Amino acid sequence: MNIKQLITFVTLAKEQNYIKTSELLNYAPSTLAKHIHALEEELNSPLVEYKNNKIELTDHGKRFLPYANQLLDIYHNIQNEFDSPKGQRCIRLAGGELMVGFSFGDFFADFEKKNPSISLQVNTICCARVPEWLDQNVVDIGFVQTLDTREDEHQTVLPLFKEKLCLMTSGDHPLVNQAKVRIEDMHHLDFSYTYEDCCFTDEFRNMMHRNDVHPRSELFLGSIHAVINTAKSDKRICLIPYVDVEKVKAMGLVQLNWVDAMDIYDVILLPKGLRVDGDIDHLIQRARAYTAELKRGAATKDIVLL
Repeated sequence: MNIKQLITFVTLAKEQNYIKTSELLNYAPSTLAKHIHALEEELNSPLVEYKNNKIELTDHGKRFLPYANQLLDIYHNIQNEFDSPKGQRCIRLAGGELMVGFSFGDFFADFEKKNPSISLQVNTICCARVPEWLDQNVVDIGFVQTLDTREDEHQTVLPLFKEKLCLMTSGDHPLVNQAKVRIEDMHHLDFSYTYEDCCFTDEFRNMMHRNDVHPRSELFLGSIHAVINTAKSDKRICLIPYVDVEKVKAMGLVQLNWVDAMDIYDVILLPKGLRVDGDIDHLIQRARAYTAELKRGAATKDIVLL
């Protein structure tokens, strides 16, 4: 057995669905099935079965699951020990590309420069998938954008700031010169998104549906750079958090004057009950200080610190 097979098994046990597991792990369903089959052959036992319209663990699978989790914990501990120079602490974090790459990318680079004893392993995924990675101990901390700051039984939420979701598109889009753009103006237009399960993408699409607004076409491209490129080339509209607008303007897009824009929240996620050590606490406190700096910036002054 190997690590990829173990990750597939643990994720499939949680999701109970090959398609969802495929999206989370970025493997084809056929590849996931090969991973499971290889484990079953090695253990000489069936581990999963299709039952009640979903994938469920067999009795053998239920017995194997805690061992698989233990092996993955050992693997992640080894990664922390050897991925960084001797004596350097590695903090594993994850978040959406707009959050960890655009909003906090400069902060992470500066943090590592000023804290040579700490290494940051930054993973870019859909914000909606970060809680699962925290549950599975794939990462230590999450930086995500979400629609509210409510906690659940698994994660502690540390709010940073509130901002508006903005609409951006190419300079020659018909809505660019419109004084006020409302959701009703989106009918039969073209859109580019990152992920379908992104929380604010989902809410924006629900908002259109509630207002009987139907897009002409929608692309889900994963990469924000691909989203921006298609917005420029095909006059598509994309969703950009307020603090990232200036960076995206520099990449060739313009902002629409969307007057009924929704609020989103930039937060830090931690596994509930986690004992926060000095290095993670230092990262959190520096992140809070960085958000205060954003508030003082001319292009990002409208954020609301939380």
